Amino acid sequence: MAKTKRIGVLTSGGDSQGMNACLETIITMAERNGYEVVAFIGGYSGLLYDRYRLVSSQEASLYFSFGGSFISSGRCPEFMESESRKKAKHVYDKHKLEALIVLGGDGSIKGANDLIFQGMNVIVCPCTIDNDVYCTNRSIGFDTAVNNAVNAIDNIKQTMRTNGRILIAETMGRNCGEIAMQAGICSEADIIMIPENKQTTEKIIREVGKQLKVGNVSPVVVLTEHQVDIQSLAKELESTYQKECKAIVIGYVQRGGSPTVQDKLLAVRMGVYAMNAVLEKNFGNVVALVKNEIKLIPFEKAIKAKYVFDNELWQTFLNLKRYKTEKKQK
Repeated sequence: MAKTKRIGVLTSGGDSQGMNACLETIITMAERNGYEVVAFIGGYSGLLYDRYRLVSSQEASLYFSFGGSFISSGRCPEFMESESRKKAKHVYDKHKLEALIVLGGDGSIKGANDLIFQGMNVIVCPCTIDNDVYCTNRSIGFDTAVNNAVNAIDNIKQTMRTNGRILIAETMGRNCGEIAMQAGICSEADIIMIPENKQTTEKIIREVGKQLKVGNVSPVVVLTEHQVDIQSLAKELESTYQKECKAIVIGYVQRGGSPTVQDKLLAVRMGVYAMNAVLEKNFGNVVALVKNEIKLIPFEKAIKAKYVFDNELWQTFLNLKRYKTEKKQK
């Protein structure tokens, strides 16, 4: 009787749309190659405390087009302790796993790298709406988050314009402004505030004033979370211009819903590549999209990768904004 081969999977950190599509791809490929798949529930804590269940491609296919993670995700602060990682290795050995595939963001990669030093075979597929895994051009979930943010801002803009109100819309992104920048451009924001191009509240207030001066009755400000207190900014704008201002946190709307076609395609491509890496025993790598080609990036290189700001896109926004303002003035 042939020995049963096994791999493990887990989704770590904040969930992102496309995680389920990536899981379904990995699980289906694993089954076709004679593997059972052990899913650890709730991220690294599932591995640490041996919370698991066997999953099948038949089950996973039900969730292919759903957001979230059907095996649950979460953060696990105690996983940073060396004793916890040794405990995880014991669970890994107990299940006789040949490899572990992790779906998650930058913190998940660092956790996976620590597991390599415990003697575990690990591969990571980058999944985060913030797009702050810098070894890959795009992470699974980012495109959907931007689309959700644009849809939300476009909807809110309609009522703001009807009533002549100023709009401040805050997106997610942590320390990376890509959601705000892309969503702001695609929703025709007049002002965008991102960590990569910090601006003072005083400058934002002046920029809103310029928009009002050229006849824009409902200026739109889009910014990344944690830049300013948007409620206080709204009050300052109301006080300065005697005009109603609404501050809206787009929030978890960005995380929900079905993944876009682009995120599904990326999830499938990365899932196939991850499972092939297992079959070829290319462990200790992040599956990355580099100039539209899927590649394997070693953990050490992935962790050290630096953020490259899309200055060309930012300049495009500034040029468009300048053109619109000048045209209105004429």
